[in-house]
Formats: sequence, C-alpha cells, structure tokens
Amino acid sequence: MNAGSETRSNTENRWVLVDFLNSEQPGLLSIGAVNYSGASVRKNLDVVGRELLVDRIRLVAETGQETDEVVNLRGIDYRVLTMPLRGPATNTVLAVTAIYKRVEDELPERPPIGVLEWKISFDGHIETAWNDDLFRIYEIERTGTSTSPTGDMNQWVSELISPEDRTRMKVTIDAAIRSGNAQRYLVPYKVITRSNTDNPGVKNLEVSGRVLPDETFEGKWLRAITREVQEITPSPITPGFGDFQSSSLLRAVFDLASDQVLMAVDTSCWQTFMTSPTWHKFGIRTPRFGYLPHVVHPDDYRAFREIVEESRPATAAIVRLQHTDGSYNPYNVAASSAPDDNGTTGRYSVVRMSPAPV
Repeated sequence: MNAGSETRSNTENRWVLVDFLNSEQPGLLSIGAVNYSGASVRKNLDVVGRELLVDRIRLVAETGQETDEVVNLRGIDYRVLTMPLRGPATNTVLAVTAIYKRVEDELPERPPIGVLEWKISFDGHIETAWNDDLFRIYEIERTGTSTSPTGDMNQWVSELISPEDRTRMKVTIDAAIRSGNAQRYLVPYKVITRSNTDNPGVKNLEVSGRVLPDETFEGKWLRAITREVQEITPSPITPGFGDFQSSSLLRAVFDLASDQVLMAVDTSCWQTFMTSPTWHKFGIRTPRFGYLPHVVHPDDYRAFREIVEESRPATAAIVRLQHTDGSYNPYNVAASSAPDDNGTTGRYSVVRMSPAPV
C-alpha cells in the first residue's frame, strides 16, 4: 500500500480533550469538533489513539508535566503532544488535551480551552479566576492583574450570556453549588461577544463543570472547562440540577408578554436573571448586574420584597420602578413561585408587573 492510498484514523491529527475535574472520573469531552459529553476515553479513541494517548494522558494528569515526543508505531513515526490545562487559582490539573500526528504532517492549531475556578466561601462569597483561553473565547481583553472580567455570577449571567440561556445556566449552577454532589454537569449555552461595540457577536459554547467540597476553608470549589462547539448537545447533562426544557419554556412564556413585564427573581440575593422584552419596551432602567434595589423606589422596596416573598398571585402591590429618564412610575406587582419539597416558597419567583393608573 503506497502513501497515497493509506487510510488515516478518525483520531489522528485531531486534538483530544479529556476532563479531569474529578481525577477518579475522567471524561472525554471532544475529539476534534465532535462532542463526547464525558464518555469513556479508551472506548472512543481508535486503536492507534489508544496506544499513543491513553497512558500519556493519564501520566500528564498525574504529573502536570507536558510531553512532546516522537514515537515509532508499526513503522510510522508519530509526533505525540500531551498538555495539562491547569486551574487559574490553584494550578491544579483540571483537563488534558493531546494529539498525535505523523511527523511530516503540519500540527493543527490547538483550539482555546477555557478553565475557570470559583472559590465559594461558606457565607456564599465567590472569588472567580479565568485562564487566558477563557478571556480569548469570550473575546475580552485581560487588563492588568485581573483574574476575571466579572465580579460575581449574576454579572456574568446578565452581561455575557445570551438572554435565552440565562435561566438555564443560573439555575444549573445554583443547584450544583447547593447540592455539592460533585456530579458533572455539561450544558450548552450562547454568549454575547463584543457587546459594547458596533459589531457584537454570538458564540456557541459548552461547559463541563463540577462542584467539590473543600474542608480546608469550609467551602467549595466550582471548576469548569469551557470550549466553543460547532454542534449543540441536544440533551444537556444536569444530574439533579433541574429540567433543561423548563428554562426554554419559561423563556418562551416571557417572549409572549405584550402588555405587562415579567421577570425571574432570585430571592436569595434579590437579583433578576431574566426579563421579558417588554422591560425595555416600557422604558424601565436595566439594574446593574440585575440588583433590584437599584431600580425599585426606596420607599417601595419593603413592599416589593414582601409581595415577592409571599408569592401569592392573587395578591398585588403598587411599586414604583425607575425608568431610563430617571422618573419613577407605578406598577401593579404580583409574584408566583413553585414551592419546594417541604411546601415552602421557593428561591426563584416569577414577578408580573403591569402599569398602574397614575
């Protein structure tokens, strides 16, 4: 068989990405542009890939040392590269990317792989850190010693994630943090890039993450691997973290609002993470990072909180909201929330607001 008729394998010349967020449960995320959603590494590599990559990937995950070597296998010289991807806060190896190619072939460019770590204190305070590739994926310039472009999760959700995916991401991550069951969640979402320019863009991303307890500071670590994807995973993996379809249906309901304003509120921090398009149609000011005290009239804020905490749709209150021109305008406000397993009003509420007669 001459060189022109040789059959190349489906792993050769393609970057392989393996998730080591839990070192005891590595999962294959992708081979080239194909998603594998945390599947078995060994079962999904071809024969040559298994021989050249499996042991080297595991060794790099354990040692953190990059390898670059030429290996002769069945009379063919391959260049084999294996690289650790480290947490930007702890320097822990959280993923490994690897490739093998014939020595004479050009090396494909490695796609950027975003790595983030959130240090979550027992009081809920979160310190965030992004690696350089995550800044690159989001098309945000790293300035000075900045470790993250966002101050907290709600700023990330409200400023960078596309509106239709905000609820899914927030509810998934909140549930992962709350449960601390260390299970992998793998969720597709869109981000808005260059949002403050005349040429904004949208990217399809997929995140694989876990939340792990850390007894050294009585808190937790959320660690995640993010990459740009060409195809959207049809069934996101959210083990015990909520229903993927529900967030999509909620977005659809919000989009149908025409003569009223709807918003989803997280009552643990009094932030809105999703609003109906009528929010802007009615001229209500967008609160910074979704914090509602920035937009509710100070004299009405107590009444607003009480009506949302009670979450009885038949009960309403008049609350003034600030508009973009600085004026405050009255709205009839009512709220509803699905109770938790104990019958207690849930953390998330949907709030309905209709203009009130002056």
